[in-house]
Amino acid sequence: MLDFGVFTLPAVGAAMVFLAALFVGEDIVIEKVYVPTVREWSGYTSTVATRKLTDELRELNVAAASELQGINIDEGGVEKGISAFEDYFEVGLLINGTRNVLGMIKYYINGEVTEAGGDTKLILRIYTKKEEEPVKLITVTGKADDMDGLIHDGAVETLEYISPYVVALYHRRTELAAGNYDFPQTNATIDKFLKTQPPEQHYLVYGLQGRMHMLKAERDKALTPEQREAEYATAIRLLEGSLRQQPDFLYPLINLGIINAGKKNYAAADAYFARAVASHPNYLITRTVWGNMLAEQGLYDDAIIQYEAAAYIKPDDAKIHAKLADLYERTGQIDKARESAARALELEPIDQAYIDKVKLLDAKTAGVAVQ
Repeated sequence: MLDFGVFTLPAVGAAMVFLAALFVGEDIVIEKVYVPTVREWSGYTSTVATRKLTDELRELNVAAASELQGINIDEGGVEKGISAFEDYFEVGLLINGTRNVLGMIKYYINGEVTEAGGDTKLILRIYTKKEEEPVKLITVTGKADDMDGLIHDGAVETLEYISPYVVALYHRRTELAAGNYDFPQTNATIDKFLKTQPPEQHYLVYGLQGRMHMLKAERDKALTPEQREAEYATAIRLLEGSLRQQPDFLYPLINLGIINAGKKNYAAADAYFARAVASHPNYLITRTVWGNMLAEQGLYDDAIIQYEAAAYIKPDDAKIHAKLADLYERTGQIDKARESAARALELEPIDQAYIDKVKLLDAKTAGVAVQ
């Protein structure tokens, strides 16, 4: 009888990764980007170009997700493991073939790099298996010594055709970082979205546009008070329009809560934050901004409820525990305050503010007068 003990764990692991790749994989398959053999001197083969395009599309999606969530998305988890498995065992074609049989792939991409007349071009073809849908041809021209830039531009145009909302998020992030509060590239992509996507999906970009006007009102120092109020009014109109189509859309709910909190319209802000928590109870940002607004009003017991939820959602965040310690102290719950402060110090043991806070609360717990 054969002993399978040596192979059991690797085999199970491989099977699990295969299933993850099969069912978690993207709706896009990049078949191959052909590169002339003359370019191999620069390190660019067809395999390298295909992988570069795949990586660019993934990075654009990660950047968009990060912008949408307001947090950094970890690229090092399951997705990275899937890629390593595919590369090591060279089963990418098998996985994609299986997905294809099951009808799980929507878009296919192939293309080539050509050189003529001193120009280097990346030509990409995007198609589906539906005969009635035309092939989309994308052509990007660039410099022969900037293949990375050429592939990046091709990836942006490809994704703009497949999912303009993702590219709009990417452009907004880039333009916001540059301080360009008119968001020209983002608005151009939004225009394409409104023209090409079904009306029932327009709530996505109404929410995005509302956020853009809100950011401009908050950050553009050149605005007059009247212009700032006009930006906020436009933001509110767009965000409310988004919610008319999709009442549980999280981001307009949060943004309307933030705008109203900033204007001291606390009752309205409360209503929006409550709706956001009801639809997405484990979204951290809602809990902290709602908690901060409640604390601003002196409603410390209510603020504690939100920050306790935040600590449950993200138990390794020292700042959340420090804020919770402050709230407990304000309500006379010194033992709980000391416990939360100690947790913050445990997470960041060299932070002097946390060290001082624990000492202060130790003294209060012992009944020692604090100078």
